[in-house]
Amino acid sequence: MENNTRLKLIEVATELFALKGFAAVSVRELTVAAQINVSAISYYFNGKEGLYEAVLIEQLSPILQTIGEVQKNDSTSPVAQLTLYANQIAHIHALRPLISRFIYSEVTNPTEYGAPIIEKHLSQVYQFIDATLREGIARGYIREDLNITYAAVSLVGILNFYFIAKPFVSKLFPLPEHADSESEYVAHAFRIYLHGIMNSEA
Repeated sequence: MENNTRLKLIEVATELFALKGFAAVSVRELTVAAQINVSAISYYFNGKEGLYEAVLIEQLSPILQTIGEVQKNDSTSPVAQLTLYANQIAHIHALRPLISRFIYSEVTNPTEYGAPIIEKHLSQVYQFIDATLREGIARGYIREDLNITYAAVSLVGILNFYFIAKPFVSKLFPLPEHADSESEYVAHAFRIYLHGIMNSEA
């Protein structure tokens, strides 16, 4: 029962925080939407701030899980690892359509409670991409003259900006709308990215 209440609060808070922002959502609004006692937020999360942190961790945790799974499979090439990571990011965005709102909000207007969580996750993403690119260069898959920092930042942008900007971009461009459109975008964008970093002899 307790776990159900906790999960219900995270579910309700995810939508409210994503749509309105942390500051604009009140404790009363959260408890009314979840249909629970107002003291529950303090009991389970030590306040609205703790609930917001729990929401962000729940939203972002699949990204770190994906990195862990990709790194376990060390028999594949660095390019294959990046490809697998890119495909999984598309899947995560499809399952968690509000994740891009949280990332954008905390990157452009960081909060005291959310910014450290976003920074921690993005830092681990960068470290994974950085290490994979370096291994790719060492093994001859990727161009030696590559600026690794720029390449890592570019990949993060390619994989996430589409989902952040999609509501606006869809008003300007005829984006495809079907079940696999997210995966289709990532696969296409990642192919474009690879042609810019791969060694032509690989």
